[in-house]
Formats: sequence, C-alpha cells, structure tokens
Amino acid sequence: MKNIIVMSGDIGSGKSSVASALKQLTNFDIIGTGTIQRAIATKRGLTTLELNKFSQTDRSIDDEIDSYVIELGKTQDNLILDSRLAWHFIPTAFKVFLSVDPVVGANRVFNAARNDENNPSLDVTLKNNFKRQSIEDQRFNQLYNIHFRRYDNYDLIIDTSYTSPDRIAKKIKDCFDAWTQGHAFSPLWIAPKKLLPTKFIKDINTETELPENQAVSVFVCNGFIYINDGHQQTINSQKAGLDLMPANILTEDPDTELSPGVTGRQLANEVTIAMLYKWEEALNFEYNIYP
Repeated sequence: MKNIIVMSGDIGSGKSSVASALKQLTNFDIIGTGTIQRAIATKRGLTTLELNKFSQTDRSIDDEIDSYVIELGKTQDNLILDSRLAWHFIPTAFKVFLSVDPVVGANRVFNAARNDENNPSLDVTLKNNFKRQSIEDQRFNQLYNIHFRRYDNYDLIIDTSYTSPDRIAKKIKDCFDAWTQGHAFSPLWIAPKKLLPTKFIKDINTETELPENQAVSVFVCNGFIYINDGHQQTINSQKAGLDLMPANILTEDPDTELSPGVTGRQLANEVTIAMLYKWEEALNFEYNIYP
C-alpha cells in the first residue's frame, strides 16, 4: 500500500497551511493543484491563466489534469496531494476533507487579500465563497456524477474553524497511522460549538452520558450537523475549552429514520431559534450562522 494522503476541503479551510504542517510531521512531498496546472500549462506552452480560461470550454484540459492525478497515485509514494478531486481518482489513498465554518472561511479569504479575487468586504467574500462552492458542486456533479462535499467520500473529516494548522496536521497524522495499521479512529473531529442540539438544554441533564472517550453520534441536514446522541458530552467539551471532539456521522440523508418513524429532517425541523439561544447562553458562545 502506498503512503498517499489526499486533502480536499471547503474554501478557506486552510488546506495549504495544513499540508505544510503535515509535511513537517511525515516528511512526505506536497503536490498541489497549482503545481499540476503549472506542469500542464508548461507542457502546452501556456500560462496558468490561459490554461484556466481554456478549461472553461475545453474538456481535454480537465481530462489531462485527471490523468496526471491518476498517474501520481500509481507512481508516487510518501505524498500529500492537495487537490479537490484526488480522493475520486486515487481511491486507495487516505482521503481527508477539511471543513470550516462559512464565516470563518470567508474571514480567512478576505484577510488573505488575494489579488486575483474581488473581495472588497467580508459580506461580499462570504457571498462569493457560497457562489464559488455552488459552481464547483454543480460542475463536479455534471462532469463526474459525484457529490464533492458528501462526507462519506472521505476517511476523515476535520473541522478547521477554531484549531491551528499544526494541531489539525497532528490529528491527520494520528488517524492516518491508525488507518495504515488497521485500527479504528473517529471519522469526524469537530468543534463543539459547530454542533446543533436537538434537545432543550433543560432536558439534557437527564440524558445518560456516553462512556468516556466515546464519540457522539450526529447527522447532517441542509449543511448543518446536529447531535443525535451525546448532548452532555458536547456540553462538557465546550465548557472544557476543547477545540475538537470526536463524532460519528449516522447519515447525510435527512430522510433516513434515526428512530422508528422519526427522520433526521423531522428532528432538525423541531430545532427552534429559542432552543439555540438557550444552548448558546448556557455554553457562552454564539453561532455564526443559524439553520
């Protein structure tokens, strides 16, 4: 088995910074999408800007990039590949997705002040990120019939919203080591304050706690992640100041029954703003975006 870690993620999730930190821990080489595009542009006698323009109308460029990634998977070892779709083209790799709170991600992009992006304000940056992500999702679905942001495409999902690149890299390295050795590991690591409750805070003190170190169970609905089992552990983690906690994703299909006759969508629809306000008040934080 080759030692290849492929990383994808949300805009502003910090893929480049995490890849650099991971290189320090693994001594693996890093190849990013930019490197691949520059290699293909040079081969075609184009600049990367010209290549990007051609790719909008010329499918052969996408095919060439895809072939390049596939070949890397066959010929390279000890590699970190920072690429949106490498998980799809190198299925035997350890597949990582970096998620980020949309507002946090927009803040990072806005503060980076890249010359090739028109982001005059944080609000505009947030809207641009949502638009760009929507275009990417539609394009990848149309070209490859895949849903790029589905978490079940990946071996490991880590929320980078409130955690340093060094700590994220260490978590990836630990999970990668467990994966290569055939050991179990939690597939989702997320900030406690990114999880939404499905119970009123006043009803949670009667909930039976999970065994120590057991991951909470969550489900995904409309891009938000809700607690199914483990409210008390989430409260404890937030009060302890933890930036990441382990979780298992029960389903990303909101119409899946989580208990007899009750779907994830129904549970999510019962979560009111009043519930979330009480949760925030008890745990001393505020969500950046509400469902």
